[in-house]
Amino acid sequence: MRFLRTGLAAFFVALAVIVSAAAQDDRSQAIENAANAVAEIRTAINEDAVEEPGVVEQRLRDLRAAGRVQLSAIERELEAVRAQIDLLGPAPGENEPPESEILANERSQLEARRARLAGERTRVLANIYETNELLARLSGAQVGALYRSLTEREASPLLPGQLGAAAQSAGDVAGRIERYFTSWGETRRGEGAYGRSVAIIIAALLVSLMIFGPVSRWIAGTFSAALEKRKPSPARRVVVAGLKMAARTAPGIIGGLIIIETLRAQGILTPAGEAAAHAFWIGVLSILVVSGFTAGFFAPSLPAWRIAAIDADRGRAASRLALAIVVVFSLDELLSAIGVAARADAALLQLVDAAAAIAIGVCLFLLSRSRLWRMDDKKSAGGWRLLRRAGRGLAIVIVGAALAGYVPLANFIATRIVYLALFIGLAWLMRAILAEFALAVRNRLAAQEDREDQAGSANYRFWSRLLINTMLVIALAPAVLVLFGVPGAMVRDLSTQALFGFNIGGFHIPSVAKLLAAVLVFVVIMGATTLIQRAIQRGPLAHSRADAGVQNSLITLLGYAGLIIALFASISSLGFDLGNLALIAGALSVGIGFGLQSIVNNFVSGLILLFERPIKVGDWIVTSSGEGTVKRISVRSTEIETFDRSSIIVPNSELISSTVTNWTHKNRIGRITVPVGVSYGSDPEKVKEILLQCAHDHPLIVSYPEPFVTWMDFGASSLDFEIRAFLADISQGLTVRTELRFAIFKAFHEAGVEIPFPQQDIYVKSLPESFTPKKESGHA
Repeated sequence: MRFLRTGLAAFFVALAVIVSAAAQDDRSQAIENAANAVAEIRTAINEDAVEEPGVVEQRLRDLRAAGRVQLSAIERELEAVRAQIDLLGPAPGENEPPESEILANERSQLEARRARLAGERTRVLANIYETNELLARLSGAQVGALYRSLTEREASPLLPGQLGAAAQSAGDVAGRIERYFTSWGETRRGEGAYGRSVAIIIAALLVSLMIFGPVSRWIAGTFSAALEKRKPSPARRVVVAGLKMAARTAPGIIGGLIIIETLRAQGILTPAGEAAAHAFWIGVLSILVVSGFTAGFFAPSLPAWRIAAIDADRGRAASRLALAIVVVFSLDELLSAIGVAARADAALLQLVDAAAAIAIGVCLFLLSRSRLWRMDDKKSAGGWRLLRRAGRGLAIVIVGAALAGYVPLANFIATRIVYLALFIGLAWLMRAILAEFALAVRNRLAAQEDREDQAGSANYRFWSRLLINTMLVIALAPAVLVLFGVPGAMVRDLSTQALFGFNIGGFHIPSVAKLLAAVLVFVVIMGATTLIQRAIQRGPLAHSRADAGVQNSLITLLGYAGLIIALFASISSLGFDLGNLALIAGALSVGIGFGLQSIVNNFVSGLILLFERPIKVGDWIVTSSGEGTVKRISVRSTEIETFDRSSIIVPNSELISSTVTNWTHKNRIGRITVPVGVSYGSDPEKVKEILLQCAHDHPLIVSYPEPFVTWMDFGASSLDFEIRAFLADISQGLTVRTELRFAIFKAFHEAGVEIPFPQQDIYVKSLPESFTPKKESGHA
């Protein structure tokens, strides 16, 4: 059998070597060519001799893509070679007989091939790392060039020469636009479709305007009005503002699509004109977004739902200024797109950008006035004061830069402020919607007592908002980087590395996607475990006769099982080989032997408590640490609540290794004893009858076993009796003993049975001779 296995292994190895020999030579040459190309590009970048950065960047991306394909093929071949070596079995040791010459040659060839593939893999990885580095340098150079261009000073757009050139270019642009529409009209007239086209365009405009009313009313009536009936909260205020924004934006989206598609169908939009049409559509949408959101943000008609802590008049003024900024921004984008499409002169484009920047700067300065944002809340006033000062400073920089000739810088700052404000507004809205959704999920799943737990609710809000904020920052970070001039290709590369992981030296850092997936797997499995626990508690266990301790043990064990499954599943999703857990277990065994033995002892003791159930939740126990009711059995310890409402945390090992009195282990039946003493002149039979009657009259004392009276002893001052009775619930023992004493005292008093005081007789055998008794005053 061994000979057959060896022969098959040799055959497959020889076949694989023959097939892959030619491919390896071609691949080695391709790897060498890629390394030479990367070296040439590096030299050009170092010598600042790159004439076409876009072409060079695309070349580097092609080299990196080819390297990744080569890397995948090499890793597959490496895996196949390892499998073939494993098929040959381990090499013979020093004291073992040598293997056959054929097998030794095959093993040698496989080892040589594995070494060659490992070398190729290293070379390909080096090429990929170098291309990534060069791409980063090119992107950095592009960012540097962008910011250097922003600091270059040009002629002020307000100079007479610049104004004249701009006016002449404006006339030329107007003429080109007129000729464009005239040409379109003549073409449609020649086709006999001019009137029909104009009618269709007018109809599309009317339909777009008509849908504003119904759609806005439907959104407001369906969502916003329903939410406004509830109690306002910070998140709900933002959601209502978002709904008002959606009520105005949704018709604009639908109407814009109708108009653009109609214009394209009628042939009025050329590829150059589509950019202007899209700029107009985006501008209208921006105006609708800001007008809707500011209506909810300042909410002059609904003070309770107002986000900003200012009155209605100042809210209206701030809303108008914010809307003016967006209108100017939209006009700038539209006129710039029209100017580019109509081949406008640079002077006209510069004047448009300068005028827009100055207008935005003035509006921003007015929006940042202190009297407009006067806050009564001191905590909010500090943040708003800092924001106002930053706004005024940026406004002065924008206006000054535009007037001084730094028009690209002024336009860059102004437009980025608008874009950033829109991004922050949308992120704020998404944050509020997600926070409201998370709160609704908790209220849906949590029990009533958990909802009323203020500390638990605060912790849930904190962690849920932290998770939401982290997700939003990760989602918006690429857009913000692009917004501030980082090339989109570089942002895409950074996002790819973050999503799919990267290497530092020889160590692979897991991707953010894998980390998030691992966290998501853990959370989903634990959430499913919680749902299953609640379903079992409210379903089978609620309709079973199992006591609370058994139910708690089952639910706790189910929670442990879910935790273990969640841990293993999340580790597996990270790509970690669970077979390596044997090594971790071996390392942990050493730690357990030194410092973790008490923790493991308590953990195992907790499992024993859950399986054997010598004590369970709800039991009344007495230990060396104290007495009380078991409230919770956890992994390490058990919580006992004393009758004074304090908590005793007892290690589980103590409950296993020490003596524990459990009053309610099998059942809750227990016996109480009430001692009582009567005078020596009392009738014992009558005393017994009275005591038994008191016991039989008490509703909590069971009739079987019957209560009985014992005559304990002849005491020094009394006849000592005890009444002993059984209760269905021993936890009522203190109450029953107290009520029995009241009843016994009353019955003895009515029957004339005396409960004596302690008595002691003193006999004096002799007195000193000098002792003379004194006479009492008033007696002879």
